[in-house]
This record gives sequence, structure tokens and C-alpha cells, in this order.
Amino acid sequence: MGNIIKAMNYQIKNDKVTYFCVLLSVFLSCSNLVGCDLSEVTGGSFISMAGDITALLPMFVILILSVRICGWDYTDKTINYEILAGHHRRDVYFARAVLAIVWSVLICLVGMLVPVFIFTAINGWGDTMEFKGMMLRFALSLFPMLRMTSQYILLVFLTRNVYISWVAGYMATMFSMMISMMFLSFEFTWHFSSSNLMKIFTFNQSLGYVNNEDVVICQTSLESSFVAGTIVASLVISLICIGFGYIFFKKSDIS
Repeated sequence: MGNIIKAMNYQIKNDKVTYFCVLLSVFLSCSNLVGCDLSEVTGGSFISMAGDITALLPMFVILILSVRICGWDYTDKTINYEILAGHHRRDVYFARAVLAIVWSVLICLVGMLVPVFIFTAINGWGDTMEFKGMMLRFALSLFPMLRMTSQYILLVFLTRNVYISWVAGYMATMFSMMISMMFLSFEFTWHFSSSNLMKIFTFNQSLGYVNNEDVVICQTSLESSFVAGTIVASLVISLICIGFGYIFFKKSDIS
């Protein structure tokens, strides 16, 4: 599996889609800065302004990149060559799954955190929110991102087509968001990966008084039941998706 990972890493690093995803993640993360006085944007205030976009960012970046990594060899049938060369199907599958997860989550974190670190270095963290609490939210967001990537991986090995997976993945994500908005009487939190991310990057706000100024304070604490639900649901669903993806790939005819 190590040789497959090395070869695929080389492809990913030289793929235009990878660079597009990096630019997309940074662009989406910074899109709310239009018209802002950048000299007044702190690390904390940046997150408070970009919360909704930060939650949406993985939904697009992970879809594009994970499907690309797992499914591009289906298009030109080069995935066959690895098996014909004597590689076990397990190695072929898990090399793609691991790289899809690592690269997708890594690029999402770049888009989420690099602007935060830049504004923190220039203007400080500020008084908008607690630094430790926000970092814990970022850490928690890794779980729904893992879940989301695993679901797209399963989709690729079900359809065996990059383009169908992109369209189906986008429609599934939009459908889950629509369900969350339609049934307002029920609060979807960890139930969908999309609603999970939205909940993590949505803050209860109140007005505070710091250094003789009125300041909007964002609460970063989360209920323990939500944290537990996020972790358990993400891990269980991820394992199910990765497992079924391998079963479908193992039994599929790719000749």
C-alpha cells in the first residue's frame, strides 16, 4: 500500500484540482471580509464573521477533492493496472480512502485556520470569543469532516464514476441542508454532517463590555451531549461507509 500512496501523492500534488480546492477554501473563508476594515479584524472576530462560510467550506472542498482522489482512476481504467500488477484490492482501496481523508481535511483546515492565524498575528486574538473554546470547536469539526469524506468515498465506489458522484454528492448535501431548514420544530445537530458543521460554527452571541467598549461576545462552550453525539455518530457512520465501500470495491468487476 505504501507504493500506491507514494504514487498517488505525486499525482495529487501535481493535480490542478488540488490547487483549485486550496484556492476555493481560502476564497470562501475570506469572502465575508469584503468591505471590512482589515486593521480592526482580529482572529476571533474573523471567525465570528466567517462562521456560516466556515461551515459550508468543507461541504464543497471535500466533495470535489475526495471524489477526485478516489474516482479519477475509474475514468481511464488505470485502477485496473494496480490490481493486474499484483496489488491486493484492500491496498488499492484503502490507499485511496486514506489519502482522500487526509488531503480533504488538511485543505479544509488550511482554508479555515490560515486566515485566523494571519489576523491573530497582525491584530491579536481580540475579545470576541475564548481562544481555547474555539480551538476545541475546530478540533471537534474534524469528526463531521471525516464522516462527510467517508460518505463521499462510499458514493464513488458505488457509482464508479467521478461525475455522477459529484452531482449525487452535491444533491445529497443540499437535500440534508433543506431538510434541516424545513423541519424547524426539530433541531438537527449531529444528525447530518452538514448540520453538524453548521452547529459547530454557530455561536450564541451577547453584548459585553471590555476596555470601556461594547463588544459582541460569542459563546464557544458546547453541550456535552452534542459533543458526544458528534464524535459517536461521526465515527460509527465513517466506519460503516468505509467498510461498505471496501465490500463494494472488493466484489465489483473492474475489468
